[in-house]
Amino acid sequence: MKPVCLDELKTRMLCDDESVQAYHEADQEILLIQALYEMRERAGLTQMELANKLGTNALGISRLEKKPLSASVKMLKRYASACGAKISLNIHYL
Repeated sequence: MKPVCLDELKTRMLCDDESVQAYHEADQEILLIQALYEMRERAGLTQMELANKLGTNALGISRLEKKPLSASVKMLKRYASACGAKISLNIHYL
């Protein structure tokens, strides 16, 4: 089998609008996951400590950090606030 470079593979995989949308959503989720971890780490909080501040359990924080796109904006703002940070949303028109 001939090796395929990453750019060529990406071009092959992103051949329709649905694939492109899924690709961009995954990028957004990864960026949000990184932001959540960074907020918590900068605050010097463990998942348990953050959970206590938010009145939930460490499992809830773990789930949120793994799948943040399923969380409400209200919950993401509470998470940020408990870490001494602020989340803002931007709207871009296509």
